[in-house]
Amino acid sequence: MITKRNLLCVKAKENLDLGQILLYEPYKNILINFKELCINVNAKDFDPVAKVYDGLLSVPSEIKEYYEALLGVTSYYHHSQGGRGKYIEKKIASSFENCSLDIVLSKFPFWLENPVLHKKKGIFTQQGLSSYEKKILRTIEWDWLGDRDVSTDVGSIIQNEKVMVLVELKNRVDTGGTAGRREIWTSEKFGIFVEYLKSNKKLFRKNNKEFSLAELLESFGIENLEIYIGILFDTGDNPATIQSDKTNGFYFSSKQGFEYLQNLVKQSSTIKIINEDTENLQMELNLSYSSLKVKIGALYGNDITLKLFRKSFPVSDLLLLRYDDIWLSQLITIDERAVLLKHQKNFTTTFLGLLNRDRNLRIKYNALINSECGETELNTIVSYLLDKYTSSFEDRILPAGKNKDGYLADVIQVLCAAEA
Repeated sequence: MITKRNLLCVKAKENLDLGQILLYEPYKNILINFKELCINVNAKDFDPVAKVYDGLLSVPSEIKEYYEALLGVTSYYHHSQGGRGKYIEKKIASSFENCSLDIVLSKFPFWLENPVLHKKKGIFTQQGLSSYEKKILRTIEWDWLGDRDVSTDVGSIIQNEKVMVLVELKNRVDTGGTAGRREIWTSEKFGIFVEYLKSNKKLFRKNNKEFSLAELLESFGIENLEIYIGILFDTGDNPATIQSDKTNGFYFSSKQGFEYLQNLVKQSSTIKIINEDTENLQMELNLSYSSLKVKIGALYGNDITLKLFRKSFPVSDLLLLRYDDIWLSQLITIDERAVLLKHQKNFTTTFLGLLNRDRNLRIKYNALINSECGETELNTIVSYLLDKYTSSFEDRILPAGKNKDGYLADVIQVLCAAEA
């Protein structure tokens, strides 16, 4: 039985939206490398120590090739970061026009003057910029005068509310460890902002005029600065809550950090706490020398996107892009590599060999790719192969328990995703 899979990498890249593009490039890289593991015995090797440690020298002969393939494929996948770490930040930034990522304090003037370019650089990195855009980056007029820089994951400039929102993200309530959670509030992140606000130190210079953080924001019409730690999910896939943080996470480490920040503010003659909620880890500050209002606190689940976007956007929607590329290609590659190690051939190498010898097959394969692996074209090419070349797809190279036409269809779809 043939199953049409939902593969992102068979789609025409130029027709994808930004959310899909965030997955497309890293997925494509993984698939191309999986293809190499399917066709090249030498694509993955194990050193003598690894062979002993991983048990490759003692594994029973009947599963030796499968176990070696399993190790090779999964070790490659888990060592391939492929944009995984930054995916959620990029997905959030791509969901709202005025949201950006990799917000660095020393680059605030660049972000405020060039929000579109700042967002583009964050999502696509500097390699995705034009020569003109790179020139703008190189020739920015602002000098940084500070001695300690600090960054946050994502931020928004909401012009109609005259507010800048900064959020340091944690994927789950149990992400980052006790020390990691506490440090966000203290000297590594939020504490740096508070120290600069306390001192009103000059941090930026343009045309011989110097600005403190508050002065810079006011010069760009920003009247409110909000700084948050944002916890996206509980230990499952549900939006995080303060209760789930207390039960399964590091809430009490956050509270210790929050109390440190409170004490830092209380020691200052230039900052005053005008509103606080110790249990929910929220405080609002006034500055004696500026009209800038400052909020610092913790956000959970859907409150993160509500603060960043100023509109309701369930964080669960960040997980809606569900494609078959990774799980399918990984399982197919394990099976195909195991057979390749045992027989020096498999369905992938057989199909690629037939492509070289049969122009009609190449035409059908091209039509399949052009259709983005359409169901009709997929059935056509599988039927053609099994009608004309069924003996080439020997039973000995078909993994145990697999149906020949269904397995062949999956192999071809994975190849399409790698080569489209």
